[in-house]
Amino acid sequence: MTVPKLTHLPWAVAASVVCLSAHAGGYTSTDGKFQLSGFGTLGAVVTDTDDEDVKFAYAGRPNGAATKPSLDPDSKVALQGTYKFTPTVSLTSQLLTKYGTDASYTPNIEWAFAKWQVLPSVAVRIGRTGAPLFMISDFRDVGYANSFVRPPAEVYDQVPFSTVDGGDITVQQAFGPVILTGQLWSGTSSNLFPAATLDVKKLLGMNLIAEIDGGFTLRVGHVAGKINYSGPSLIALSAGASSAQGMLNQYAGTLSGGAAAAVAGYANEYGAASALATINSVDASFDGIGISIDRDNWVGSLEFTKRKSDSLIADSTGWYANIGYRFGSLTPFIGVSKLKVDRLDVNPISAAADSTLAGVASGGGATSDQLADLAAIRPGVSTALQGQDIGQSTSSIGIRWDAHSGLAVKAQVDRIKSNGYAGLFNVSSGHAAVSKAINVLTVSVDFVF
Repeated sequence: MTVPKLTHLPWAVAASVVCLSAHAGGYTSTDGKFQLSGFGTLGAVVTDTDDEDVKFAYAGRPNGAATKPSLDPDSKVALQGTYKFTPTVSLTSQLLTKYGTDASYTPNIEWAFAKWQVLPSVAVRIGRTGAPLFMISDFRDVGYANSFVRPPAEVYDQVPFSTVDGGDITVQQAFGPVILTGQLWSGTSSNLFPAATLDVKKLLGMNLIAEIDGGFTLRVGHVAGKINYSGPSLIALSAGASSAQGMLNQYAGTLSGGAAAAVAGYANEYGAASALATINSVDASFDGIGISIDRDNWVGSLEFTKRKSDSLIADSTGWYANIGYRFGSLTPFIGVSKLKVDRLDVNPISAAADSTLAGVASGGGATSDQLADLAAIRPGVSTALQGQDIGQSTSSIGIRWDAHSGLAVKAQVDRIKSNGYAGLFNVSSGHAAVSKAINVLTVSVDFVF
């Protein structure tokens, strides 16, 4: 069955706000076995620039917001249902519709898991769950549950998937004023981008969460796995570099002494480039530590994360901090966040190797098209590496108004500065590097029902 692609979701969300916000408690069947609830956001985003290189969008999403307001980045709606077969066995499913990497509002199954409450303190889940990588992994899409308009991209966009297919086991135990929860989880995940596919296999992670009397929560987590990342451009780049390596090795075989050694060295540079563009079952890991507070009128959180991989995907460090204070139904808040690239590979192909390859190919009777393809390898590697230069920082200020039970209105201003090649901006192909700041205004209505 083909899942329909929706084009007018924001207007459906607007209707949902009007019709459903009064029913914030959701629905429970008369026998108590079935529960249905939902959430959504209607958000409008506008920036102060029309520069194609600095369109505001979530990672991997096409288009984005500029000086013309856009409803795409933040608008979403979801339904979640749970059915209890027995007091200890249940099935939960969540259907989420938001603007995706295919430029449509195609509904996706975010959750679909069976849960067995083995003991009051032990639970097992099998199926699709939210990938437990962050402080707010389980409710990162539930705008109503957070003070800020959206999770800080400098931390939450480091990992381009939000669900995992597998299982987990959690154990919870109270120790005086502290409730400790340990979680061990495993599974796989994938994501389809406009020009690439990401698959993550053999994920194995663990989390430890401490909930402390007084409104404090501390979380520490670690996960490791194998990643596969491929797309037409990377496949062509790897194949072209491998072909160039073979061509230079063949030419080196006709030489002797230092000349042969030099050409063989150039061949190795292309071999290194081919390996760099081949992301097949490489090791990767992600670590995070965070603390949140909800005490008296104060709300806030601090999170620090690290991403590592044995590939051209850059190692990075992200962090954010935000704090807010409730004045009745109003909660003004401020926040700062930063994403820093820790390791960025350099282009292994030197200008001398590029020049030598051009000479060998030309002398061997290569056609003009073949020469053009070979000449594109070195700049292609540079472009792939530039795309990993994602450093950026954001300063935010905003206010939340709890207008009604289950309904919150927010306004937030972000000043985003790219500290690398293009930060996390939606860069159009062929445009120059970006190193500038933009201002983003978001007004949203979040609701639960």
